Amino acid sequence: MPEFLSPGHYITEAPPQVVTIPGVPTSTAALVGIAEKGPIGQPVLVTSWSDFVQKFGSFIPEGWLAYAAYGLFLNKRGARVYVVRTAHYTDPNDPSTLTAQTAKVILQDRGTHDALEIAALSEGTWANRLKVKVLDATRDAEKKFRLEIYEMVKGQEILRETFDELSMDKESDDYVESKINNRSKYITVDDLESETSAPDNRPALGEFVLAGGTDGLDELNDMDFIGTAAGRTGLYALDVIDESLLIAVPGITTTAVHSGMLDYCEGRKDCFAVLDPPLGHSPTEIKAYVEAFNSSYGAIYYPNVKIMDPASGQEKTVPPSGFVIGAHARTDGEKGVWKIAAGIEDGQLAGVIGLETDLVNDRSIRDVLYPARINPIPFLRGYGIRVYGARTLDGSNVFPYINERRTFIFCIKSIEEGTQFAEFENNEPGLWKRLTRSITAFLLNIWRQGGLKGDTPEEAFFVKIDEELNTPETIDMGLLRGRIGLATHRPAEFIWFEFERKISVE
Repeated sequence: MPEFLSPGHYITEAPPQVVTIPGVPTSTAALVGIAEKGPIGQPVLVTSWSDFVQKFGSFIPEGWLAYAAYGLFLNKRGARVYVVRTAHYTDPNDPSTLTAQTAKVILQDRGTHDALEIAALSEGTWANRLKVKVLDATRDAEKKFRLEIYEMVKGQEILRETFDELSMDKESDDYVESKINNRSKYITVDDLESETSAPDNRPALGEFVLAGGTDGLDELNDMDFIGTAAGRTGLYALDVIDESLLIAVPGITTTAVHSGMLDYCEGRKDCFAVLDPPLGHSPTEIKAYVEAFNSSYGAIYYPNVKIMDPASGQEKTVPPSGFVIGAHARTDGEKGVWKIAAGIEDGQLAGVIGLETDLVNDRSIRDVLYPARINPIPFLRGYGIRVYGARTLDGSNVFPYINERRTFIFCIKSIEEGTQFAEFENNEPGLWKRLTRSITAFLLNIWRQGGLKGDTPEEAFFVKIDEELNTPETIDMGLLRGRIGLATHRPAEFIWFEFERKISVE
C-alpha cells in the first residue's frame, strides 16, 4: 500500500488473477552409457546426430550409446538429448576415483625446460590418435608460434585445428591458454611457466604425439551406470537437469541396472524409463525376466531390432530404446504426451529393418507377452515393423498405460513449476482462488487440446483448494493443500466387432 502524504494520484499494479501456467517439455531424452570420447559424468545437451558425433564420437564395439542416439535422431529430428558418458569408478560416491585417463604430452621450450602441457579435451584412447605440430607463427615468426592438431584416421593424418600467432606472454591478447582453452574441440593447454627467457620459452619446433589415454572400462560394473546421488555419477549425473526426461541406459540389461532406472524415475517423479530386453532372450525368458519389476515409471520393449549398421554396412542387432524414445518424442510433438507412440500410425520405428526374433510376429506369442507387461515390436503385414504395446511395468494396475503416467508427469511438473508464485504468499482464501483459477485455466487448455477425456471440463478434471482442505490447523503448520483430479485417456488396445447374419424378412 502506498504512503499517502499529500493529495494526488497514486498508482499501483495488482498481481494477475490468473497466472499462465506453461506446459513443460515432455520429449527431452537422456542417455547414459559408454562413448568413444566426451566428458564423463556430466550431462551434455546434443540436438542432432552430427552434434553427438562431434561431442561423443561415433560407433564403438564396447557400447550401444551411439546406436541409441542414432536411432533417436532418425525418429525425431531436432530432439533434445542429454548424454552422460560413464566409465569405471573405484568408488561411485567419489567422482575423483574415475579410472579413465586423459592423453597428454609435455612440450619443452627452446631451452631446456618444460614449457607447455597439451591434454586431450576428454579421457579415452581416442586421444592417443592425436598429434600436435609446433611451427613458427605465420607473421611474427621471431616471437610467436603456431600449433596444429592432427588426428590419425585409418592411417592418415587429418588436420583438425590450427591456432596461429600464439604467445607465452600472459599479458598478450594472443596468450596460448586464452586462445586455445574453451575454444579447441580437441585439446586444452597448460602453461608450465618455463624459466627460459622469451622468446625461447616458446615450445620447441617438432611433432609430438599424445599418449596415456585410457577408457576406464576395465572392471566396469552395474554401479557405474546406476551411480549415486552423493557422487553425481551414472544416472544421478542427471540430477542437475530440472526437466522431465525419457531415460535409457542403452543395451545394459541387468536386473540391477533396470531396477536402478525405475527407482531413479520413481524418486524424481518427473522421468520415465525405457528398458531394453536382454540380447538373445526367448519370449519365455523375457517374460520371466520382467517378473522382477513393478513400476509405472517405466516400460520394456521386445525384441531387439535390426538395422543397417552405418559403421560396417552390414545388418546389426541393436537395442530398441533409442528408436522407441525417438518415436515417443515424435508423437509428443505431433499429437501430445497423452497419445501413446504405438500402433500403425504412431508406432513406426524409422531405421529398423528387422527383428532379433520373428516369434513376436505370432499373435499367440504376443498373447503371452502383453499380459506380462511387455510391449511387442512385431512385423505387421502391409505396415511393416511397429511398436504394438502401451503398457507400463505397473503390476498393481494403478497406472497400466504409458500415456496415462506420462500425462500425469506432464501436468504435475507443469503445475508445480507454474505455481511457484504462491510460495510465501499469505495462506488465505484469496490465494486459494488465485491458484484455482490458474490451474483450472491450464487444465482447460489441455482438455481443449484433447489431453483429458470428457465432454465437459467438469468431466475432464477438478481443482479443489478450499477451507475444507485448508483448516486452521493446516494453515498453522504453514501448509496449503489442494486436490486435483485428472480424467486421462486410455488406448483402445482390443478392437472387438461382433458380426451376425442379417436375416431378410420379405
